[in-house]
Amino acid sequence: MKRRDFLFGSASVALGSLLVTRLSAQANETKKGLKLGLTTYMIGSQWTLPQLIQHLPPLGILAVELRTDGKHAHGVELNLSKAERSEIRKQMADSPLQLLGVACAEEYHSPDPVVLQKSIERTKEYLQFCADLGASGLRVRPNNFPKDVLREKTLDQIAASLRALGATADALNQELRVEAHGSVGSLPNMEIIAKKADHPKVRVLLNSNFQDVEGEGLLANLKKVGPYLGGTVHINDLTSKKYAEAKFYETQFAFLKSVNWDGWCLLEIGDKPDDEARLGELKRQRERWDELVSSPTA
Repeated sequence: MKRRDFLFGSASVALGSLLVTRLSAQANETKKGLKLGLTTYMIGSQWTLPQLIQHLPPLGILAVELRTDGKHAHGVELNLSKAERSEIRKQMADSPLQLLGVACAEEYHSPDPVVLQKSIERTKEYLQFCADLGASGLRVRPNNFPKDVLREKTLDQIAASLRALGATADALNQELRVEAHGSVGSLPNMEIIAKKADHPKVRVLLNSNFQDVEGEGLLANLKKVGPYLGGTVHINDLTSKKYAEAKFYETQFAFLKSVNWDGWCLLEIGDKPDDEARLGELKRQRERWDELVSSPTA
């Protein structure tokens, strides 16, 4: 697919639907509290931007984080020109779908200083990319603890890298959203990283991993990172039996409400073989979302 296909794909949205969803989006922008969006890591990865704009707002999914480095159909990649970035910005601004940010795979745990510096410099490029697109933040991640390196040293290195990048994020008015990812990404570790980074633009992004229940339990772990949360969290299959039995989302959503968190919960669920199945799954997730956020225990 040519890089401009994502801008001028064949998918179109009926004018009446656009007007309805635009009004819905405007109402949602003023709504406080938990709101539902999508990250395109898996489901959504096969849709162009016009298709995302077509499919998501009618389901009440009014914001999106676009995964990059994955050769996704929307084609939103770092090598786009300034003009192409401007076209995307305009396309999203004219649509009912809000572009929250970009999700990249940059990480800062490598003991190789050359690898580490390359990741830091590339992150700066991504922060500029997000600003050019009119987004509000960039998802990055910790990942694994390298062998033969003290864990405390790795956490210190990640935090120092993020603190240095916070200045760039601040200058570009971007959140640097650090996803609780990989073996480093336990919530107690994320608290350590956020404290040591000590920058208002370096924020923790919950990934809703089941490991969040370990140790002192989900609520205690959420309280550790509560002061450092940014504007997005990732959620996965809201209908999962394991999560339901643990009342994971009831607990997480109740906590977010208790701290007056005002942000977007981005669905990160597996892809389906065709659009009918994808839309059906998103509808199912939306229905479960409505049940959870309206529950008195959430």
